[in-house]
Amino acid sequence: MACLKFLQKAWSTTLSKGGHDTNVLSSLRLIEARPKYLKGVFTIDQKHLNNHGTIHGGVILSLTDTLTSLSLSTLGYPPPTGVSVNISTEFVRPGGTVNSELVCIGTVEQCGRNLAYTRCEFYTPPEKGDKLVAYGSQTKFMGGWSKVTQFSEDGTEELELENGKAKL
Repeated sequence: MACLKFLQKAWSTTLSKGGHDTNVLSSLRLIEARPKYLKGVFTIDQKHLNNHGTIHGGVILSLTDTLTSLSLSTLGYPPPTGVSVNISTEFVRPGGTVNSELVCIGTVEQCGRNLAYTRCEFYTPPEKGDKLVAYGSQTKFMGGWSKVTQFSEDGTEELELENGKAKL
């Protein structure tokens, strides 16, 4: 729960700054978090639709950026988490219409001193078949970014850092 609370606060702080995330992605709710894993639910509004009446690919690409960046915060990095080096999204099927939801999963594959490699997947909700809609990845430059905390393996407890280094 500590990891999820940290992420929810980070997301709330990001939204409070205004700009693109606030205008486009404010309906993203973070519901589960542990180190290297984040799950959220995105509610599709009218402003998110393309001319076909389904969620616009640009919205999913923005979600790729945001979700993979937030997944780095599960390791204790405060936002903003690094600088994008490469980002991509592959679209598998239409992702939903107005008032439907998109299940969003973000993971950290590797985080070194300079580069972090992240992935994400987007699904229809279980009641709509739990079908893969899109998937993506992002590489971020992390040089100079420091952790401010860390979490237990299951994300329930916040652990202190010792001398700037993780206890684990």
